[in-house]
Amino acid sequence: FANDHYGDDFDMCTDDELMKTACLAHSLLKVSGLLEQRLKSRRVGWEKTDKPTLELRENIKSIRFHGLRVAKFCRAEVLIQTVSRMSKIWMSSTLVATDAVRLPSCINDLGEYLTTASDNIREAGGNTIAAYSFSSLEEYIPLFLMQTVRIIADGYALHASLPLTLNGVEALDRSGSVLYRDLKSATSFENSFWDDEAAADAFERSASFVAMMEFDMEELESYCRNNRADFSDRDYKLMFSMDGPRRNGDSRRYRSLKEKMGG
Repeated sequence: FANDHYGDDFDMCTDDELMKTACLAHSLLKVSGLLEQRLKSRRVGWEKTDKPTLELRENIKSIRFHGLRVAKFCRAEVLIQTVSRMSKIWMSSTLVATDAVRLPSCINDLGEYLTTASDNIREAGGNTIAAYSFSSLEEYIPLFLMQTVRIIADGYALHASLPLTLNGVEALDRSGSVLYRDLKSATSFENSFWDDEAAADAFERSASFVAMMEFDMEELESYCRNNRADFSDRDYKLMFSMDGPRRNGDSRRYRSLKEKMGG
């Protein structure tokens, strides 16, 4: 994630290839379901143990197995497409902008991809395949955003040796809001796996993590004192060590604070 060439070697699907994959997953699962239903409708057909029946049951299971594998491929594809775009945030010049708040271009690109992929998968494979393909993204995307914050805090993302600005922090915060909106819109279809509660918790947590970057040292100490359990010891140490728009990093302040709070 912290490598400027991360994602360059990903071999990802075109829109047409993703649609064909979604169609194949849907077809395999549909066929296996129909065959199983037909066999079970013959009263004792599914329970028969003669060789032809056993072979048919195994073939049905095999078709279903491969259908699930192709559906998992669709899910992995959507996830990798998301990662490949979000891994570029930390290289954006918007993080050091002093004149205005602008979203990193990869955020807008990701929003467009999510909308297009949702439409394409539903058209080719139906809502069930689309729901599975987008499942848990409302938790993954905030995690990727938090990983971006860690990279910036580690000092990797200083574009042209310029410091992170308040506009840059605001751009990260807006990125989370925009991605929440775009993902919710892309998953607003019948039988979607979108989880409102999980999404709210995950995006609020990432927003709090982003917000710590703009605190001055006194505000950061106060936040850490009142919300010690929100983030790991490593994350707080990283925040105290980083130079932010309104503070100079000082890891000793964190060690002193920990001692006062009892380690």
